[in-house]
Amino acid sequence: MLPKIINLCPTGTLTTKENSFAPIYYSEIIDDVLACYEIGISVVHLHARDNLGQNTYKKEVYQKIIEGIKKHAPDLVIGVSLSGRFYNENNLRAEVLSLYPDLASLTMSSLNFPKNASINTPDTILWLIEEMKKYGVNPEIECFDSGMINFTNHLIKKGILVEPIYMNVILGNLFNAGTDISTISSIVHNLPNHAKVCFGGIGQAQLKSNLIGLIEADGVRIGLEDNLYLNDKNKATNRQLLERIHRIMNELDYCYMSTTEFKNLGYGNKKTNGFGAK
Repeated sequence: MLPKIINLCPTGTLTTKENSFAPIYYSEIIDDVLACYEIGISVVHLHARDNLGQNTYKKEVYQKIIEGIKKHAPDLVIGVSLSGRFYNENNLRAEVLSLYPDLASLTMSSLNFPKNASINTPDTILWLIEEMKKYGVNPEIECFDSGMINFTNHLIKKGILVEPIYMNVILGNLFNAGTDISTISSIVHNLPNHAKVCFGGIGQAQLKSNLIGLIEADGVRIGLEDNLYLNDKNKATNRQLLERIHRIMNELDYCYMSTTEFKNLGYGNKKTNGFGAK
């Protein structure tokens, strides 16, 4: 069976107790991630919340989550968010890097969402790349349209982004690329050579995007960060979304890539896992 990457994104920035079944507080995130780990994931992409459930950049909150996960799943590849959606100050966004996660998100341009914007200037992107290098962290590149892929290819050509390259292509945002065939064809054609690429989708675009990721790329980004529903208006849990994608993968004769396999491709932290210079 051909192994495919499963990137679990359990919480995100906009989930609440009112609109979803997403885990919000650190203990809930730990429990949810570990339950999904038992089903089968390759990597987890974490967002942190404070005691009031508000988004936070603070490393002490991330540390509780990471340590809680590592206690029971020490091999799990862990990515963290450096989102510019609520905090624009570079030093705040990068604070979590001092915990030496394996990956950290790197959105390749500023972009709008229905109620706010995520600010990622070219200078900020370049600065974050250099900060990641200091701590041995791999960029978890996020592209929402072909322009972001163009910039990714440019930075690879310049030697600023170096292999191994990992990317999430996220479709379905109102202001970016959709899931029509012509758009998908263009995106797939322009993906960087040798990169490992997962496809995710916002809202109802998630399932279609995941199918594209299985058939045309290396795997899927899945979870309540991007989509709150299993079907129609039936709220989903991360476990339900994950179990469904496993059923589909089984029908397609795919298996999930273990977190150890994914890490051994070079996506573990370069300082703590010996993938790069100390």
